[in-house]
Amino acid sequence: MSLDIAADFKAYQERVTSSLVSVTRSAAGIANHDLSFHRSMSEKVSKSLDCQNAHLLRLTSKLLKAATKDTNVRPPTLHDQESIEDNWKSIVDVVDDLLEKADANLDEFDGVLLRMSPARPATPETPASSTPVRSRYQPMYSSAYNVPKPQLLFERQVDNDQTGFWKPLLKTKPHAIVPLEKSIGSGQDGYKHPYAYEIEHLEYPPSVYQEASPIPYDDPSNAEPVWVDTQEGVLEMLEELKKAGEIAIDLEHNDKNSYVGLVSLMQISTRDKDWIVDTLKPWRENLQVLNEVFADPNIVKVFHGSTSDMVWLQRDLGLYVVGLFDTYHACAALNFPGRGLAFLLMKYCNFPAQKQYQLSDWRIRPLPKELLEYARSDTHFLLYIFDNLRNELLQNSTPDNNLIDYVCEASKKEALQVYERHVYDKENGLGPHGWLGLLLKRGSKTFDKQQLGIFRELHEWRDQKARAIDEGADTIMTNSFLWNCAEFRPQTRHDLFNARMMGKVPRYVSLHFEEVLDTLKRGQRLGEQGPTVQEILDRNADKLESFRQFKRANPNAKPQEVQMSVAATMQRLVENGEMNKVVATTEDVKGNDAGPLVARSMISTLWGSMKPETPLQYLDPGIARRALESVMPLQNYIDSTQDTSSPATFTAGIQVEPMAQTITTDNDIRIVSEPDHDVFALGDIKKKRKASNTIDTNSDNVSLTYTSDDSAAHKVTDDGEKFHGSEGGRAAKRAAKKARKEAEKAAAAAVVQDYKPFDYANAQSILHAQPETNGTGTPTPKEKALNPFAKALDTSTGARRNRMGKELAGKSHTFKS
Repeated sequence: MSLDIAADFKAYQERVTSSLVSVTRSAAGIANHDLSFHRSMSEKVSKSLDCQNAHLLRLTSKLLKAATKDTNVRPPTLHDQESIEDNWKSIVDVVDDLLEKADANLDEFDGVLLRMSPARPATPETPASSTPVRSRYQPMYSSAYNVPKPQLLFERQVDNDQTGFWKPLLKTKPHAIVPLEKSIGSGQDGYKHPYAYEIEHLEYPPSVYQEASPIPYDDPSNAEPVWVDTQEGVLEMLEELKKAGEIAIDLEHNDKNSYVGLVSLMQISTRDKDWIVDTLKPWRENLQVLNEVFADPNIVKVFHGSTSDMVWLQRDLGLYVVGLFDTYHACAALNFPGRGLAFLLMKYCNFPAQKQYQLSDWRIRPLPKELLEYARSDTHFLLYIFDNLRNELLQNSTPDNNLIDYVCEASKKEALQVYERHVYDKENGLGPHGWLGLLLKRGSKTFDKQQLGIFRELHEWRDQKARAIDEGADTIMTNSFLWNCAEFRPQTRHDLFNARMMGKVPRYVSLHFEEVLDTLKRGQRLGEQGPTVQEILDRNADKLESFRQFKRANPNAKPQEVQMSVAATMQRLVENGEMNKVVATTEDVKGNDAGPLVARSMISTLWGSMKPETPLQYLDPGIARRALESVMPLQNYIDSTQDTSSPATFTAGIQVEPMAQTITTDNDIRIVSEPDHDVFALGDIKKKRKASNTIDTNSDNVSLTYTSDDSAAHKVTDDGEKFHGSEGGRAAKRAAKKARKEAEKAAAAAVVQDYKPFDYANAQSILHAQPETNGTGTPTPKEKALNPFAKALDTSTGARRNRMGKELAGKSHTFKS
């Protein structure tokens, strides 16, 4: 009996879930690196895997095609695993578009967003719902809740329209070496970092460079963290922090409901206590008293991933860190596979971080228990992690590479960052809030002029609205909605609120839809006379480097060596004019006036004589040698028998003899032994020969004597004679070898001289050969007719087939999973 899905959806859901769980467990039971082993053991399994892979790819392609039906999105076609990797970005875009449309339809169903209809348009002035409903795809405790803006109560009001240089909030400077006014400068060209001198000349405490047993952390359930939301509580915490040698610090930030963002929470931990400080109080800038600890060079401040924290602290609270130790850089120095805090918590503390709370709205007061525990875990275990990382850094350091010094220097660079105001650049789109970064992120080179004009005008409208009401730019209008507007160019209210085409409509767009439509039309009109995408990229080519993703250095990473081909290296040497250097080196070694030249060969052993299509170019062989040395080591060798005065010497080919063995003694004596041209066979080796350490320094020609286990000092020549290193025997041997070489060269030259190229035009066909006759028309009998395919059958029987079902010899293997 078939199941009616509409009537009993819950039973259908349980059935599907049970099947998915069973399949997932079975798939997880086999490790990925064991699949090749299973394939080799059973041909049936191998074919089944290939069949299932193809089936899954077909299903995925059909799903992507169905998801993009009636849209302008072009679904990717998946043929194999490589096509998935190549089209991964397109697949993610399709899934994101589906989620946004589902979110918009669910909001319409719940009544959060009124359903748009051409016959009954909804008025944007009427609120959609009085009860805030959290979206199903937003994180827990997200900004969908109506939280009052805490910045409205700050003692220093927010002003996002200021364009001048930002002046540090610091009122006093504890632990100062350079006075405050002198350290920040006059402000004519911008203000400097107040603690720049103190950070650059900082010497970390000796405990950072000493290995010690890690101090265990307390069980978090033994004591609750201290919530600090009064100025009196801040002073009490400050007195306890002054007694610590190391403290752990972390921040929670909200950038969805403020133009520049808000530091909403600060966590501080010592070895035995945790504090959570509310940084959204009106007197938040009075937290500068913590600089008595934060700027103390004798107290180590441990952060993890402090790049943004250093900017947020000085921007919102006027706090500066002297003595920073960033555990992220320690992970980089140790080449850990993971460098996030969650990885460190699991590695050293076996504590799973609850990352689902990371993007929560940290402005919520009172803070829920789940968020409180998550915030505390970021610093509670960090000092214990610091102890383990310090020990591992010391253990893996070398005299030439001190990893502790690397981490400290990288941490200093983080602490020296200076906050700067965001000035909107409408023309070029530069800056962290500019439109050029978003343009490059999505690779929008396919935009035409009208689409680019809409994109730029809408981006500017979003920025102005976010500055005016101090709201996050992405909250005013999401990036995906901005891109959809530029791509589809909606002209009417109905087009703008088309959930299928545009996705979920942001709330501020609904409230100001007339402004958005006017901006769309203006952008389309201005874009027709504006620049193209390529013109903008060319205009800002020298500034695009600032948009590249920041990558931290790895102290253990070796500098990348660029390998060039021999031809490319030779071309580079010629273009750089280094030929003279090589010729000079050749003159110093050879003593000739001109170095040897290489001429192009005029004879081919296959095609015969031929005329070159390009003019002959003589090239110094030293350049070729230098090019070869760039990819392989070469020894110094000079063939005194070659005549290098004429290029003709090299026309018929160059035969280079093996290099002589050179040994340098303490007295700078060179010992040259002739290479052995005898045929090398493993079966002929009976004893290992060793070179003796005895060198006759009385004669001009120093001889190299070989010794074996059964013979004191002898060497067998080609004629079978034994000699004891006599000069006469050496001379005779050299003369014989030289004569043999000259004879071989003469024979080779004669072959080349008498060589006649094969005449392919007049040659007889092999496949359709005519039988030879004896003059009377009768074919000459042959022993056997020519079969050009006979050799194709002269092979082995090949690999055995259809016998992979059972284990064969040599197929034994141990499972890795």
